[in-house]
Amino acid sequence: MPDTGKKNKETGFVERVWSFFTSLKLLIVLLLILAGISIAGTVIEQNKPLHEYYRFFSPQTVDLFDKLGLLDMYHSWWFLLCLALLALNLIACTLSRYEGILAGMRKKNLLLDDRISKSLNPLEKIRYNLPYEKVEQEVVSLVAREFSAKPVVTAAEDGSRHYFFEKGRYSRLAFFFTHLSVLVIFLGGIIGAFFGFKGYLNLFEGESTSHLPLRSGRSITLDFNVKCLSFNVDFYPNGMPKDYRSDLVIIKNGREVLRKTIRVNDPLTFQGVSFYQSSYGSLPAHVTLAVLDREGRLKESLNVPFGGKIQLTGVKEALEIADYQERIRLPSGLEAGPAIGVNIYPEKGEPFGIWLLADNPDYDRMRGGAYYLRVQDIKLRKYTGLQVNKDPGEFLVWLGSVCLIVGIMAAFFLSHKRLWLRLERDRKGRVELTIGATANKNRASFEKEVGNLIQRLKEVS
Repeated sequence: MPDTGKKNKETGFVERVWSFFTSLKLLIVLLLILAGISIAGTVIEQNKPLHEYYRFFSPQTVDLFDKLGLLDMYHSWWFLLCLALLALNLIACTLSRYEGILAGMRKKNLLLDDRISKSLNPLEKIRYNLPYEKVEQEVVSLVAREFSAKPVVTAAEDGSRHYFFEKGRYSRLAFFFTHLSVLVIFLGGIIGAFFGFKGYLNLFEGESTSHLPLRSGRSITLDFNVKCLSFNVDFYPNGMPKDYRSDLVIIKNGREVLRKTIRVNDPLTFQGVSFYQSSYGSLPAHVTLAVLDREGRLKESLNVPFGGKIQLTGVKEALEIADYQERIRLPSGLEAGPAIGVNIYPEKGEPFGIWLLADNPDYDRMRGGAYYLRVQDIKLRKYTGLQVNKDPGEFLVWLGSVCLIVGIMAAFFLSHKRLWLRLERDRKGRVELTIGATANKNRASFEKEVGNLIQRLKEVS
């Protein structure tokens, strides 16, 4: 005998899963989560270089944000999970309403009988002392002009003739169109997240590069070079930046192929890669460090280029200038002015990083060890900060957005309108016209439209 208990459990489980994905509560919760993420993504600027976050948050806060994915939340696993759940919710809701909507489109009640008449508003009877053929011709012609539709004519067994007019039948598909548009937008976003990239690049004037560092720690090598010819910034009288712009050149195979002056929201785009004007600032070209023993006696002075590594004399360790902050915030919450981030590579053991404070020469002394470092001089150079973005799903996002607007407009302003006419003779031999209509939305406006039509039909002579 079949195990009906097992089948009932399986059916019950499937129904619970289906109910979960078609739930309105799930939709509301996901929309609230995505709204919260969007607000957080606006407050916390996304994909900035780490050293820029240190200007506004403490190192512990930046580290926490980084671990939670709040600095690149639109590529985080939990954001993509929310999008996937919302997509499944939309698909499930669409499938659950699919049969009903298509049935409403296919169903055509061609005869204006008593059952149909009860559901129509308005419903009116008009009698004419005119020949049947003249009434039929005038009435059908007038309704066809107003309703912009060719009727389906049916002769009933009782001798009456029925005319069925239909308009906006496919407006019922606006529901599917809007859902499909949202899914296309999600698809474009997911393609961009997995196959695109976004990074930040700081370029000095006259410098060119083809290497783009990403927030994930890896880097991408472009098949062309971008070069900053010049960078300029204008200020308001109160010191706030008014306009900043960079003159960029794209160089491929040793020759210039594109040049443009970019500003905020006016990028340069080449081979699908866009360079946006994002920020500007100063970074050290060279840093002069003093190496002192525990008693504070100078052992040597080092002139280290930013990003460069140098070997210490008499000590089997190397130093690398890795970062710079114009205003560092200490763990205590106090701001300590300019700071140099130094990576130390010992002969044995793992590399580690330290901060050297320009305004506190002996800050590194607290580290302990055979020597400590002091900042003697910082040679700063202005840089332009570029956001570099490639999004292969951008076209789908734009396409889905346009389709979504069209679908919403259709859902709000278009409706499925149906109108019936029945022509017959009453007991006195007069021609009797029965007219009724209905619409699936905007019914008040449609009733007024049909009321005006009825008034004109009464004037047929």
